[in-house]
Amino acid sequence: MSLAVKRYAEALLDVCFEEKCQDDVYAEFKMLYEQMKEDKEFERLVTESVLSSEEKKELFEKVLPNGSAYFMNFLKTLADRGRENELLDMFQEFERGYKERNNILEAEAVTAVEMTAEQVQRVTAELSEKYGKTVVLKTSVDPSIIGGMVLYVGNEMLDASVKARFEGLKKQLKTIQL
Repeated sequence: MSLAVKRYAEALLDVCFEEKCQDDVYAEFKMLYEQMKEDKEFERLVTESVLSSEEKKELFEKVLPNGSAYFMNFLKTLADRGRENELLDMFQEFERGYKERNNILEAEAVTAVEMTAEQVQRVTAELSEKYGKTVVLKTSVDPSIIGGMVLYVGNEMLDASVKARFEGLKKQLKTIQL
């Protein structure tokens, strides 16, 4: 990731938090990012030199007709300076900073069967208490883990699955000499 990407994202974050519009800008930026990821032709129009900077500004206004002034000015500045090709990276950096400043931690729980709402709430509360942050917990199902849970929090992984226990037991049994 380039230094420019970090600087642009940080500048937008600073303005948004100063003006208390960070949630609106985050929602708009995320919507634009998702649209670009889903529609490759739209991404090409925004990031490549297919359109002039003026045409790109008009495109941004059409896509975000009620976009906040700060975000629209940000997009127009990128178009003027030829930096719109780094927009996807800028969103990822903006999102990282947004979550950091809002004390949000993402986690994922992988279980063999779907977790109940109560289980999700309990795991979320325990993680929030442990890390001192607001935890956003995503869940997924992987029957191959047999039971238990594999938990991903930031760069950490906690494997409390039955499959992992079986693997550990298997290794232990191989080391036993009779």
